[in-house]
Amino acid sequence: EESVAMQQRIINRVESDRHYQKMVLDSSPVPDSTPTDAIIVAARQIAQTINAKAIVCFTLGGTTALRASKKRPDVPVLAISPFKETARQLVMSWGVYPDFPRSGSFGLEVDEEQVFTLDAPVMQEATDDFDMVLREACRAALAKGLVNDPNDLLVVTAGLPFGTPGAANIIRVVPAAGPSCWDGVCRVD
Repeated sequence: EESVAMQQRIINRVESDRHYQKMVLDSSPVPDSTPTDAIIVAARQIAQTINAKAIVCFTLGGTTALRASKKRPDVPVLAISPFKETARQLVMSWGVYPDFPRSGSFGLEVDEEQVFTLDAPVMQEATDDFDMVLREACRAALAKGLVNDPNDLLVVTAGLPFGTPGAANIIRVVPAAGPSCWDGVCRVD
């Protein structure tokens, strides 16, 4: 326990050093000319501009979250994947907090009777809408302790249609209270 605390103090001190921050900024990799990289670069800029608490990436194989992590944003990256294997692998990525949601909350319904792995997923399109996916992002951010106020903002990236690898094509800013709540007022449909 003491060694972990010491390691955390060292990490905090190094990462708060302005020379280290300049070095990271100067060595930042050039983004690829892909829609996913464009979305991630934009999400990072939006998060910085609005002081968001986290960037939330819905990801199947982890590529979107890894690209977000590679850019070393100033906020944590919450990676939500329907695959345990992907979530476990993302644990080792810089600044990534993986989450494995319950069935149906990713915009996909999972046949719980089947083995649910990345190699052989058994999925069906969910009947719920995109707001349901955004609510899942808010739930996960709260569960991971990344937000603590209903007005905290999250920058959410996802790809439509759901279940298509490498299709990150959406950015949405949502308050931690949910996609239908702004400035403490929640819309009820």
